Amino acid sequence: MNTLTLEYINSILPPRPDDSHKMTFGQVLNIAGSIHYRGAAYLSSLSALRVGAGYVTLASSPSVCDSVSAQTPNVVTLPLPSRQAQQDIDIKDINTQSIAPQAVLQLRGKLAQASVISIGSGLSISQSTDQLNHYPNPINGLIVPDGNSEFFYALLTEIQANTHPVIFDADALNFMSRLLHHPTSTVQKPISLTKNSIITPHPKELSRLLNVDVNMIQAQRVHFASLAAKQLNTLVVLKGKHTVISDGEHVFINPTGNSALAKAGTGDVLTGMIAGFCAQGVSPLNAACLGVYLHGLAGELAANELSQYGVLASDLLEYIPKAILRVLNADN
Repeated sequence: MNTLTLEYINSILPPRPDDSHKMTFGQVLNIAGSIHYRGAAYLSSLSALRVGAGYVTLASSPSVCDSVSAQTPNVVTLPLPSRQAQQDIDIKDINTQSIAPQAVLQLRGKLAQASVISIGSGLSISQSTDQLNHYPNPINGLIVPDGNSEFFYALLTEIQANTHPVIFDADALNFMSRLLHHPTSTVQKPISLTKNSIITPHPKELSRLLNVDVNMIQAQRVHFASLAAKQLNTLVVLKGKHTVISDGEHVFINPTGNSALAKAGTGDVLTGMIAGFCAQGVSPLNAACLGVYLHGLAGELAANELSQYGVLASDLLEYIPKAILRVLNADN
């Protein structure tokens, strides 16, 4: 078991040759966001660019793509076809913008081109009915799609033979838990995490994946992170104070970070950072170490100026370059 150090992080930062172009630093395909979680798509896409990825494509529902495009010109968007709720003809159409399972056909070219794929930040796989809460009375005959679960299952099936790194975050992990422990009749064949995959669970998400009480996981974080890595054949980033990184053989403990990171959206930033380093050809293990350490350091630098109370997830995007500069200057 090793504790990450500034010097070690400096030694594994990817080089930036002068005779480079955008494709030198890889392509990230980020499949993220949903009608109520558009910010997650923005944060996970921009953070990949902030750590040096050359090209980021966001694939999501049309409204998410429009929202992100309105906030930044730096991310390429790929709107995916969505499906609408089915209902009685007398009821006004309600569009939850769940992504259609057939969207994987549109993604095939991008999946093949991508240096790394990140899936799940704000994807809202398990539910898409929040907007119906605005209606005071039940709507008879309304059938609302179950979030993006059918799309996600089709996507997992499509990438089973993928050999590039794939990062699974947030609701993607909850859907994997359902497949592992509560399979349904809709699942036609077993699926697993892909080769070179990375999962980024918080303790509750890992408890669902392992079917173990969350208090036990918190009491033995290194043990259960390593156990999950072995059982699921993946690299595990168990988030929280002293984040644990394990591939089942090697274990790294992160010393950076503070309570400023205990805020919605910071996990989406971390996912993008790890994806950005993978895109540059860094191994999944080193990409996770880089992303986690720099994410925590960015939180510390932001808190020094804004306080641990006042840091927003979006603020981290401005402090990632400062954290990288701190590491690059470690030899000085």
